[in-house]
Amino acid sequence: MTDPIRSGSDPRKAPAARRAVEVFTRAYGMPPRFVVRSPGRVNLIGEHTDYNDGLCLPVAVDLELCLAVAPWPPAPGSAEPGPAEPGSVSPAGRGLRDRRVEVVSEHRGEPAVVRLPPPVPPPPGPPRRAPGAQQGWAGYVEGAVVMTAAAAAAQTGDAAQTGDAAGRGGAADLCGWRGAVASDLPLGAGLSSSAALELAVARACAEVWELGWEPVEAARLAQRAENAWVGAPTGLLDQLACAAAAAGHALLIDFRDLTTSPVPMPDGVVVAIVDTGTRRELVTSAYGERRADCERAAAGLGVRSLRDLDDALPADAAGRLDPVALRRARHVVTENGRVEALADALRRGDLPAAGAVLLAGHESIRDDFDVSGPELDAAVDACRSAPGCHGARMTGGGFAGCVVALVDARHGERFTGAVLRDYRSRTGRPGAVHLCAPVAGTSLLRL
Repeated sequence: MTDPIRSGSDPRKAPAARRAVEVFTRAYGMPPRFVVRSPGRVNLIGEHTDYNDGLCLPVAVDLELCLAVAPWPPAPGSAEPGPAEPGSVSPAGRGLRDRRVEVVSEHRGEPAVVRLPPPVPPPPGPPRRAPGAQQGWAGYVEGAVVMTAAAAAAQTGDAAQTGDAAGRGGAADLCGWRGAVASDLPLGAGLSSSAALELAVARACAEVWELGWEPVEAARLAQRAENAWVGAPTGLLDQLACAAAAAGHALLIDFRDLTTSPVPMPDGVVVAIVDTGTRRELVTSAYGERRADCERAAAGLGVRSLRDLDDALPADAAGRLDPVALRRARHVVTENGRVEALADALRRGDLPAAGAVLLAGHESIRDDFDVSGPELDAAVDACRSAPGCHGARMTGGGFAGCVVALVDARHGERFTGAVLRDYRSRTGRPGAVHLCAPVAGTSLLRL
C-alpha cells in the first residue's frame, strides 16, 4: 500500500499530510501518533434541498485537510517533547493536570485551545452562537470537542465529561491531545473546509477517547457543532458528504431518512472545481431568507416539507403562493428530479446527459432561487465553451465561491487554460481550477 505521508504520488493529499506531521513535530518536539485526513466536498447537484428533506449528490474530493495528532501526555516510553522552535507552541512544563485539546495550524499564529472537560453544549434550539464560544477557526475546533465530549458522556452516563460545575475535577478523565492542521482546501470557497475541520477534530477525539466512529452520527455531531456552537445555519449536507463518501463514487443522500447510496463516477472523467476567487459569509440573512421562503411555500401548499410534493408543483400552486415562494418551491421540486437524473446518467456513463443536467441545475439555481452571481455565471459560461466540458453549474450555498464541471480527463489541461483565460476576460479576475478525483470520507492513518 502506498504511504500517503511519505509518497509524492498524489500532488495534493500527500503534501497536506506531510505538512501536518512537520508542523506537529516543530511545535511539540516529538512525532505524532496518527493523522486524520478529512476531505472537502463539492455538490454535483441538489442545492438547497437538504433542509427541505430532499436529495443531494455530493462527491468528496482530494483537496483535503489533514490533522496530525498525539495524546497528551505522551504514553509511557514515548519521547518527551523538546524545545519548540521560535514562534511555535511549546508544551514544556505541562503536566497531567493540564488536560486540554490544543491544535496548531500552518496558517495561524495562535493555537486553538479547549480545556477539558469542555463547556456544556447549549440546549436544542435555532442556530445561534453559543455564549462564550471562541471566535474564528478556534470556534470550530471547540465546537467539535464540545459535541464529541457530550456524546462520550451520553455513552457512559458521566455528566462530568460535559463540564458541568459539579463535574469539574471529578471522575471524568477525557485525555487531552495535541494536533497540527495542514490543508489544501481554499478557505471560504464553498468546499466545506469548516466541515472537514470539524470532522477531523471529532475523529481525533474518538480515537484518543476510544469512542466508536459511525459516519452518519459523526456528521450529525459536526453539524451540531456548526449550528449550536458556531452559530452557522447549515444543513447536514457538508458534514455527511465529508464523513460518508466512498472512493471513486459520488454519494446519493436522501435527507428524508439520511440513507446514502454510492454512485460510481464514470472512468475518464474528472471533477473540475473552478474557484472564482469571490467569497461570502454563510452566516448571512440571505441563507435564512431562502429557508424561510421554502418553509412558507410548504405551508402554503399544505405539506410538511417540499419533498412531499414529489415530482411537480400542484396545478394551483401559483394561486396559493406569492411569486418568490413559488419560484423557491419550483427550484426545490425540480432539483430533486435532477439529482435522480444525474445519478442515473452517471451509472450509465452517459456524460452528455449528465452535463445537460448540470446546466439545467444552474439555470434553476440562478433564476428560481436567486443565489448565483455575475462571477459564477461567467465561470459557468467559460466552462461551457472550454474543451472537454460536458456541463457545469455553480455549487454551494451561492452568491460567490465555486463552479463544478464534469470534464473529459484527456482534456484537463486544455480545459484549465481555456477557462482561466475566458473567465479573466469576462470578469477581470484571476481564477483557479482544481482537477479532482472522488475520494473516501474522513479516515485515520496510523503512523
